[in-house]
Amino acid sequence: MAAAFNPNGDTVVLARQSSFEGLVVQHGANRYLVEIVHGGEKELWACSIAGRLRQGRREQVRVAVIGDRVRVKAVEDPEAARGQVVEVLPRENRISRPAPSGGLRRAREQLVMANLDRLWVIASLAQPPMNLHFVDRVFAAAEHQGVASGLILNKADLVDDEPREITQLYRGLGVPVLLCSAVTGRGIEELRAALSQGIDVLLGLSGVGKTSLLGRIEPGLDLKISAVGTKSGQGRHTTTVSRLYPLESGGYLADTPGMREFGLWGMVKKDLADCFVEFTPHALDCRFRDCLHVSEPGCGVR
Repeated sequence: MAAAFNPNGDTVVLARQSSFEGLVVQHGANRYLVEIVHGGEKELWACSIAGRLRQGRREQVRVAVIGDRVRVKAVEDPEAARGQVVEVLPRENRISRPAPSGGLRRAREQLVMANLDRLWVIASLAQPPMNLHFVDRVFAAAEHQGVASGLILNKADLVDDEPREITQLYRGLGVPVLLCSAVTGRGIEELRAALSQGIDVLLGLSGVGKTSLLGRIEPGLDLKISAVGTKSGQGRHTTTVSRLYPLESGGYLADTPGMREFGLWGMVKKDLADCFVEFTPHALDCRFRDCLHVSEPGCGVR
């Protein structure tokens, strides 16, 4: 027999079973938290990764990330109840970027999350300054993987006027745009309703207020919040591990460490043109099917 801890800290004795299917809700180094369902109840298992899954990988390369569906084998341990991830099930989608500081010649993939239903990009209306290049790169990555996306304009309490040009631009592309403030509560109920089904992730530059918003959406979570640096104007990393939280309103929401950059991974130049939905109706008039919309003659997009 093997034992496991449920979220309430009670010890549950499990009948001997070869493996259980679970959802990765936290990853970091080679330790993972996996949610399994046993006897109709959800339980959290602290898991390691089977050695054969790590073979041939660099130490920094993640075997699994939050959102992954995995198979876990119960492990008997007198000190702590835990399991071992023995298989990562096929992914429906994934969000990746080149690992920071890898250099072009040593570039490697850094998985951010898998199997998500919607990706929300958070941009700050004040501190740190809004970076629409970051927003568009993340949207392109989501479009490439077939993931629905939305835009959250946070810190609305720090500006006097609504950024109508930005909201009209993205809403005109079919992207849902929410104006929010963790301070005043603006947009929180609307955002909570949008997150009530499936698995969503919040992605943003460091300091845009992801963790503060999560705290307003799901009060009671013990989340650490940092201020934006006054000298640099850049955010400080608050979240240090990626965690998938079940919401009382339904669904799961991922909190990931803030980023200083987001590069595109897993696509070539000709793929990039297909990642901007505003190109689609005009690209039908392009002279060449493989048009990059840069300098080609007869380009409908240009």
